[in-house]
Amino acid sequence: MRAVCRNVVVAGKRTSIRMEPLLWDSLADISRREGQSLNDIVTMIDGRRGDSALTAALRIFILSYFRTASDAPANLPGLAEEQTPFGTTADYSRVFRKALEIFDEA
Repeated sequence: MRAVCRNVVVAGKRTSIRMEPLLWDSLADISRREGQSLNDIVTMIDGRRGDSALTAALRIFILSYFRTASDAPANLPGLAEEQTPFGTTADYSRVFRKALEIFDEA
């Protein structure tokens, strides 16, 4: 599977990210589930990635998100219906916040 380069806006600045189509689809799924824009999610990961490359950080986060979702009990949804307006991590689902915790520990 060949990597695809796409433009995103990270903290108000346009940049290019190269990932495999499956990872782009997964990131879009997270965006839909969380009711947030893809750019907002990428910006959040960028702000938390430390010295890791952004693409590597996104791959780790995507894996963390779906691992968390697959292990989640029925009362741990990752859907936009439970969301409040965007602003802090508290505005995301528990699945998203748990995935961020795993990401931060990596």
